Amino acid sequence: MLGFSQTFTATDSNGNIINYNVTSSSTVSVIVGSTINNINLNIPSSVSNGGTTYSVVSIDNFAFSNSIIASVSMPSSVVSIGQQAFDNNNLTSVVLSSNLETIGDYAFQNNQLTGLTIPGNVLNIGFGAFRGNPLASVTSLAATPATITTVSGPNDSFTINGDRSGIDLIIPAGTSALYVTDPGALWTGFNTVTENLNVGDTYVNGFITYEVISVASSTVKAVDYNTAGGTVLDIPATIPNGLITYTVTEIGNNAFQSNNLTDVTLPNSITYIGESAFFINDIASLTIPDSVINIDEGAFAQNQTMTNLVLGNNLTSIGDFAFRFCALNEITIPASVTDIGLIAFGGMGGTNAITDVYCQGTVPPTITTSASLNTDTFNQPRSTIHLHIPAGTLGAYVTDPGALWTGFNPVTEDALSIDEFELGNTVKIITQKNRLEIVTNEVLQLNHYEVYALTGAKIATGNTFNISTETWAKGIYIVRLNFDRGTVVKKVVVQ
Repeated sequence: MLGFSQTFTATDSNGNIINYNVTSSSTVSVIVGSTINNINLNIPSSVSNGGTTYSVVSIDNFAFSNSIIASVSMPSSVVSIGQQAFDNNNLTSVVLSSNLETIGDYAFQNNQLTGLTIPGNVLNIGFGAFRGNPLASVTSLAATPATITTVSGPNDSFTINGDRSGIDLIIPAGTSALYVTDPGALWTGFNTVTENLNVGDTYVNGFITYEVISVASSTVKAVDYNTAGGTVLDIPATIPNGLITYTVTEIGNNAFQSNNLTDVTLPNSITYIGESAFFINDIASLTIPDSVINIDEGAFAQNQTMTNLVLGNNLTSIGDFAFRFCALNEITIPASVTDIGLIAFGGMGGTNAITDVYCQGTVPPTITTSASLNTDTFNQPRSTIHLHIPAGTLGAYVTDPGALWTGFNPVTEDALSIDEFELGNTVKIITQKNRLEIVTNEVLQLNHYEVYALTGAKIATGNTFNISTETWAKGIYIVRLNFDRGTVVKKVVVQ
């Protein structure tokens, strides 16, 4: 049986003959004298010799110095790497032990590492440990930064001359002060510093607070807003956080409630809009992008200046009182919608009451039909609303047993519609001097048009293919065209 400080060899999974030194009755260290037959080195967690199994706990000084190794994987049992253990190799990849505590002086100098992840248990990184590598990024997983050497000369832990400006640093959330800005912080001078956020972590970009939904897919939701950003809100589809770009896929509950917002632009990346997300604002005109699938309860309620609404073509669910107390005279329900909650629309009355509802689906959405206006989907007498439905759907909507879309007056079966995308491509609005000209290569009947300023104010209505702009101010306008075969909404610029 071998005693302490005696050596033996064992072959790794790649045919490399590794030399070990016994350091206790149950542990060994990798030492100088290994025979490297493969550029890929796989150090095992344990080795057996003479009937005894040893745990591999360290890699000694110069163990693999000046060799041909291109990649190395080491087990979680290793807690220390000695001086110049892997210097002057061809390393492009290294997987360090998750329980590693010490990296010795010049341990990985003069290799080809472009990226490096330092495990969370590392306490000390020696002089010049990674100098002479073309490092582009360093990720440290430790909540408490390892002690490193930060100097302008050759002994800097990461570079030969101490210039880290070409290296991006990624660190755990909330640790920038410890790593970079606190007095005595050592992890300074890097090109960028990114806090690698976890699910539930939040950060601010452009007055909006975002919360991480998924690390794997880099998605976030907007959860709060600093009104110092103003009343005009443009939510981006993607936002940077150092080296990581996150996609905005949700608007959280109450995220923009009571912020006096007058104009909101939503990105075509959002799939869900949460409860009371924009409750009590002054949004005048709103377009829901096609990416949105669900609008939850109260999401846009109490926007009493809202006179124009365009719902996206993939929307399936509109929650309870989602648009209650909005001044929408006309509502177009896309064919994709399957469910509309109670008191989802209406409630304003007078000149702000609903006058027309256009349903594009041949299968009616499920709605709440109630004798009480305060529990009916439309929150006003249906006898005052003109219902427009696709040709041949009167039974499904109104007359079949169990039909829910009853009580409207009148009910009109419109001509068969065509695909909205196709219709949008066949209709153009050409800006002429003092007028807009509506041009189409289809045989279409223009039932009526409405023109809105970006403030939401309706400035013109009619049913002709030429719209006078002689009295309009220069700017951007929204034109809603209701044809016998569908609805088209376009933005135009009047010079």
